[in-house]
Amino acid sequence: MTRRDFWVLAGANFAIALGYGVILPLLPTMLNDMAGVATPAAVAWHTAALLGSYMLGLFATAPLWGAVSDRIGGRGLLVFGMCGYAAALIAFAMAGSLTSAYSWRVLAGVAGGAVLPVVNTSIGNVPDRPVRARLFASASMATLLGLLAGPAVSALVYAAMQRMGDVSEMTSTILVLPTATAAVFALCVAVSVALGGVGTGAAYAADPARRAHRIVWRQASPALFASFLVLFGLGAFEAVLPILALTALSLDPPALGALFALCMVVMLAVQTGLFLVPILHRVARGPFLAAGFLVLAAGMALLGQAGSLAGAALAVVLVGAGGAFLQPAIAYLATLNDAGASGTLLGALTGAGSLGQGLGSFAGGALYATFDANGLWVLAVGLAGGAAWIGAPVRAGAARLN
Repeated sequence: MTRRDFWVLAGANFAIALGYGVILPLLPTMLNDMAGVATPAAVAWHTAALLGSYMLGLFATAPLWGAVSDRIGGRGLLVFGMCGYAAALIAFAMAGSLTSAYSWRVLAGVAGGAVLPVVNTSIGNVPDRPVRARLFASASMATLLGLLAGPAVSALVYAAMQRMGDVSEMTSTILVLPTATAAVFALCVAVSVALGGVGTGAAYAADPARRAHRIVWRQASPALFASFLVLFGLGAFEAVLPILALTALSLDPPALGALFALCMVVMLAVQTGLFLVPILHRVARGPFLAAGFLVLAAGMALLGQAGSLAGAALAVVLVGAGGAFLQPAIAYLATLNDAGASGTLLGALTGAGSLGQGLGSFAGGALYATFDANGLWVLAVGLAGGAAWIGAPVRAGAARLN
């Protein structure tokens, strides 16, 4: 893989995350203008459901797109996915009804599902393991940067509109400009893929008889479960933190935004460290993964007991650090199997994570509604139990592979 190839692949990850990030602050504004959304409760419900519909599209199609990439190669899928994602973003911003809004978010997930497995497969086929591990860390950094940049772009547009006049009369502009920015970036990535060699040839389709079903459901089952579990925890965290901040901690929106920003900065710092100090290929093993899950669990438990902004900040640091280590480590681990990095395998990994994030958001909200902050202890115990289960099979697999 050339340096240019990697930057294009990292750009694809960034574009997908940027498109997701610009949507986050805009959903309440968009929903307030739609027929059938008359109350704050309805806005909250549909905001969560629209985010979940995107994850549903990813979960349902990423494994299928990954299997297609094993047979036809990844270049065409990358171009298709990036163009489809750009179109879905623009169409969503211009949606005039709830039905069309939901449809375009699902289709955005379908298009994103054609991109992410190909990016991971391309990196996973790099033969040098230390280099492969560093590239996975770098690709995760690109995703985080996109998630940070997306809300920033939306905030800049909103602030500019406020200075120009009544924001309530400019809803369409507020929606279209940020999503158009993300769409243009996605199209630029698509052009770069079409003009270059990214995703071509033997890296994807050299051996169509890779026993993909065996790779996914036998050899890689610990990695799939780990991907599901870590995104389940992070999804629950994203759902619970705003509720906890407004109720138990009485934090205002700027303070809540600062906590989310702190989480992203910690994750970025950890993954930058994994890139600069090439140790990921040595620590992507059972005991270290179990330790990462325990750090994540400790953060959830501490958040449930936090009585101040400082306590919540410490919990957020632990959650961010654990999640930042686990995500690239699991992706790297999944490529250490007899047949290398297949699109089927890494598509299934993307689907497992998407399912985990969607279910985690639902579970986090349900547990908090039922047990208040004590619901976080339930999540922490579940993550700790998953860590114990993951440690043994991953450790055994690493012993066979090394």
